[in-house]
Amino acid sequence: MLETLHRIVKEVNAAPDLVKALEIIVSQVKGAISTDVCSVYLTDFERREHVLMATEGLHRDAIGKVRLPYHRGLIGLVCERAEPVNLADAPSHSRYLFTHETGETQYKGFLGVPIIQNRRVLGVLVVRQHIQRSFQDQEVTFLFTLAAQLAGAITHAQASGDLVPEDDLAPPNRFLQGRPGSPGVALGTAVVVYPPADLDAVPDRSSKDPDSEEEEFRTAVAAVVEDLMAIEDRFEETLPVEDRALFDAWLMMLGGDSLIGSTVRRIHEGNWAPGALR
Repeated sequence: MLETLHRIVKEVNAAPDLVKALEIIVSQVKGAISTDVCSVYLTDFERREHVLMATEGLHRDAIGKVRLPYHRGLIGLVCERAEPVNLADAPSHSRYLFTHETGETQYKGFLGVPIIQNRRVLGVLVVRQHIQRSFQDQEVTFLFTLAAQLAGAITHAQASGDLVPEDDLAPPNRFLQGRPGSPGVALGTAVVVYPPADLDAVPDRSSKDPDSEEEEFRTAVAAVVEDLMAIEDRFEETLPVEDRALFDAWLMMLGGDSLIGSTVRRIHEGNWAPGALR
């Protein structure tokens, strides 16, 4: 599962735009956890609706057309709670809403995970199953981690105008709300900041001392684990539950055999540690 997560995140990061990123998510998640449907709904804050933006398993003609009211259905429930909703028999829930436009039948298994950025729910990543199914904690964490990855892509698309409908492109100015870093007034040009680390840019390089490379790699992993645990402990009382779940997911990835074992194997095949990690 962790190796699959790493692969999907890498593909999403390499996607040329949000539409492709959403397609990758729904396609890969559907296969990864063997579910009948995977969809992404994004929140239209102006119209107060949740819009179907990507799906595997429902009618693709419904993409961009199906809109669910803010506080209706299980999608609305996920957004209201800002936490996962995991139901083995969704039709029996009082908030269940049947949507015939998507071509769906009465799927019983339901897992909806909020896509959150800065405590704002941007949408919902949801999987469905024909039969009754209560999704496992590992699967919930898997979707939660992907939702967090997707939140960054959605925020960037909103800021760059990729999510603005063609009819709304006429106004020459767009309002972007920032967060204050210090008091006072400043004038300048806004820029989008990207992280300097890019694993895809790390070259392969032969190593003459695999044991030393492995030691450096394990030391680096241990340092990251220590930092994550320290941050999690420091903000345990203030972080919302969805953010704490992300720390648990990252620690799980760093402690998993798929990441450590595959990297060590590539190191002893002759690659240096950064290239082996890539």
